[in-house]
Amino acid sequence: MRAWATRAVLAMALVAGVALAPTPAGGGRGGRVPTGFERRGGTAWTTPAEERDYLRDLVAAAPGPERAGWGAARVDVTRVGTSARGRALELITVAGARSVSEPVRVLFVCGQHGDEPAGREACLKLVRDLAADRSPAGRRLLERVTVLVLATPNPDGAAAGTRATAEGLDLNRDHVAVSSPEARAIRRVLREARPHIVHDLHEFTEPTGTAATPTLYLWPRNLNVAPELRSLAIELARDRIGTALPAAGWAAGVYGEDTTGRRLGGDGDERLLRNAAALDHAVAVLVEVGARPVSALERADPGLLGRRRVAAHLVAARATLRMAAERGDAITAAVRTSRERAARGAAAVYFDGADNVPAGRGAVAPMPCAYRLTPDRYPSARVALAEHGIRVEPDLRVETAQPAGAMAALLLDPRARFAVAAAIPEPCAGGSGIAGAS
Repeated sequence: MRAWATRAVLAMALVAGVALAPTPAGGGRGGRVPTGFERRGGTAWTTPAEERDYLRDLVAAAPGPERAGWGAARVDVTRVGTSARGRALELITVAGARSVSEPVRVLFVCGQHGDEPAGREACLKLVRDLAADRSPAGRRLLERVTVLVLATPNPDGAAAGTRATAEGLDLNRDHVAVSSPEARAIRRVLREARPHIVHDLHEFTEPTGTAATPTLYLWPRNLNVAPELRSLAIELARDRIGTALPAAGWAAGVYGEDTTGRRLGGDGDERLLRNAAALDHAVAVLVEVGARPVSALERADPGLLGRRRVAAHLVAARATLRMAAERGDAITAAVRTSRERAARGAAAVYFDGADNVPAGRGAVAPMPCAYRLTPDRYPSARVALAEHGIRVEPDLRVETAQPAGAMAALLLDPRARFAVAAAIPEPCAGGSGIAGAS
């Protein structure tokens, strides 16, 4: 067994609080209600019915407004959409008494692919542990951070155990066109809640990065992302998550790089959530946990394998929350600066490339001042423009000097890889980019 795998087995319960044996149905540690996964010792995932009961019990156990002064967390569950098969998409909010003018809003998206269940389990446990934490440190965290959780963003896929939605769509390739109800629900949360940090949880079974590394992380690579947001995302991914995971016993590496750091791909695809969320002015990060056994013990014990996958996600999630609490001022300032700059208009738009792959020839252009849609092409773009919060003038002119201006270009420019309509670019005076943009 690899040394890190041995350490991980011993550290699992201490670092992430995941029980190493089945939990009795009567309650978890301290009387807290366990998930179905915990009750079965990690041998089977929490069912949709168990998730509904679990969240109902968490909301019922949370204090009402009359106890807000006690420092206990408030838990709310709000329906934000409906899947293609009619299942509810729910947003869980965990918040405490506010002690700062602008708490950092952290959104966890816990299972875009229905056959990657460990992220969902980690998020369900995280919500309960935050709500139940009465320690001074737990209280301080929720005074500074509001936690938003989409535990089951692909409920049809989760119920069927499939990667895709019921319509056969890869949800993590639908954050530009937002053609699925699930993607529209996520977009609505991004547009209305405006999270400062978006943490996207995934699993992998095939090699996707560093050989034999059970945990991987990555930041937004799209070249249209504001540099201050990318810098903070790299700090979160590499310095925080990439440090916390090895400290807990798991080797970690950059998604898309081999053991020498050689890149295996660009991954600047704007349809991916970490890129789309960053274009919507958030510090975004991807965490991938290996779903295959990494030791003889895990091959012999499916429960151990499941608990390791959940525990690794929990370690990464808590690293994200720590950075949110400690670097809140820098994060909120970077998000604000990014939005304000976009509202003035970007100087250029990139249609290809990534921060590790140069843009191809013709893939970068001066940002047009606007795009003009024709009446026959507007219907194909109408839903996506509205869901991204992009302002459309009565004459079907879309100015790029607005917070979602970069996404407007990626949706409408004929040169964009995933455009939903071919609009007519209107250059600025002199044929250059936005005048005065910086």
